[in-house]
Amino acid sequence: MQDMRYYEMRAFLFERQTANSVPFALQELADLWECSTKNAKRKLKQYQALALCVYEPGSGRGNMSKLTFTQDFQDEIDQFIRAAVEQENLDKLLILLQLNIPRDWFNAVSSQINELFGLQSKDNDQDVLRSIIARPFSVLDPLHTAINMESSLLTQLGDPLVQFDATNQTIKPCIAHYWTSENNHTTWTFYLRKGIRFHHGRTLTSQDIQHTLEKAMQKGTVAYWQLHDIQQIERPSNYKITIQLHKPNPFFIRYLCLGALVILPYDVPFDEYKWVSTGAFKIAERTPKKLVLEAFDNYFLERPLLDRIEFWLVENQRKPMAVITHLGNEESEEYTDYAAKDYGVNIITFHFEHCLFARHPAFREAMFHALNPKDMLQEMKDTENVEASSYFIQNSKPQQRDASKIKALLKKANYNGEPLQFAVFSHVKTVQQGKWLVRRAAKFGIQLQLRIIDLSSQFYDKMLFDDIDMSMGGDVPSYDIEVAFMDFYSNPNLAPQRYLAKEDLAHIETLLQQARQFENQRERYAVYDQVESYARDNHLLLFMEHITKHQQIHSMIQTEEKHLYGHLNFKTLWIK
Repeated sequence: MQDMRYYEMRAFLFERQTANSVPFALQELADLWECSTKNAKRKLKQYQALALCVYEPGSGRGNMSKLTFTQDFQDEIDQFIRAAVEQENLDKLLILLQLNIPRDWFNAVSSQINELFGLQSKDNDQDVLRSIIARPFSVLDPLHTAINMESSLLTQLGDPLVQFDATNQTIKPCIAHYWTSENNHTTWTFYLRKGIRFHHGRTLTSQDIQHTLEKAMQKGTVAYWQLHDIQQIERPSNYKITIQLHKPNPFFIRYLCLGALVILPYDVPFDEYKWVSTGAFKIAERTPKKLVLEAFDNYFLERPLLDRIEFWLVENQRKPMAVITHLGNEESEEYTDYAAKDYGVNIITFHFEHCLFARHPAFREAMFHALNPKDMLQEMKDTENVEASSYFIQNSKPQQRDASKIKALLKKANYNGEPLQFAVFSHVKTVQQGKWLVRRAAKFGIQLQLRIIDLSSQFYDKMLFDDIDMSMGGDVPSYDIEVAFMDFYSNPNLAPQRYLAKEDLAHIETLLQQARQFENQRERYAVYDQVESYARDNHLLLFMEHITKHQQIHSMIQTEEKHLYGHLNFKTLWIK
């Protein structure tokens, strides 16, 4: 098995290769390998000494060099894969998968690869689930996590005070086994289970609850808006904690169910690469390319039936599977396609602070008429997703648009074709939609310049968004969609708080405060309708589509819970 630089070079040169020979410039390989041309030439001579190729340097300045390989590239790849599978060399196999190599070359050995990536039963009866992810994990700090894949992991690694049962719309015990609400929902008292252990061995007490809440109450955290009503926290005993609010809030307990408020120990500085908490799983290893979770044997609730979960990064997979690699034979009956049609909603937001035109209602209305999601879905042959006009899929219906109004509206807003920065995140489909929207806007004289933001490394870098005029992103609700709706407008990391005008956000917050006072769900939803009508009527947001998420789940995986933030709940998985 050769070093990976060799395969990287062959993949890079493959498309221009003829009969195993290929012209190239030495500087190309120096750039590819991030080295000097002298070192690139030395490496080529090493490959020649190994009888892998014949290297013919270009004669004279500006003339191309030539490589003639001694073996067909596909044969080399086949040999490499078989050796990697036999040796269980996952790291090198995953590096290979990220190269620009035809995917059908993997079909002959796809079953062997699936044996490596998927369900494994080890000699000591350990059940291991290996899963491929399409992008690296970003922030795993519960106080600053705002991306749904990461959010789904928080409740695997830690536990909140209480849990929300979305099916029955009720609160269930978790770390707290009992609670009371008094004085018109201003005094909340929680009674904690005894004997709950953290991953580092210490027993949980009320001091850990207070520590977690006080850290989350700091301005700038994702949970700040949920906890700013807290006036005082008292600890009458090690297993009892009382939270006093400034004003009545019957909805308050719903916040305490979220992953952002999983309980962390007061005596261990938080480290997202070690992650000490009480959860069913603990982090065994985390690198830029891999995340490994192991079951926590001292978990206070039911121990997971899976012993180990491994996430391996393959960034350029065209159709990455949420669980279990499946590179070929897509019609295999061993996999079931689970489709979640209410996975989330795509929304275009205007950046009021930077974009002067966005402050003009006529410009926003012109964009509403120009960027028609119905046309986008039809022209992109998207028959799964549906047009959105609301955060809630059950409230969405097609909106009437009139392209004949656009010219007059743009004139009223004094827009004359000035270039505008339009940001989308680095999902393949989202980028395709972004390009479609740029083309559609151009038909009406609106010049959008597409900027692609990497979701893993750039989402939290607010400076990158300072000169953005508009952006499109998806919001994926948690299992508590009411809290998710409030979070969408209140979370400092999400688009409305980043982009909308302060006076509009203040009006929306006033309405949401009213909603929190109602114990009756119907009354709360009536207020949500007012929030959406305000955003829709003023074109503060342009609702685009409701997203469908697919998960290929192996038939051996059994679980009663198919989705948690759109992802599997590993705590309940078992192998049939």
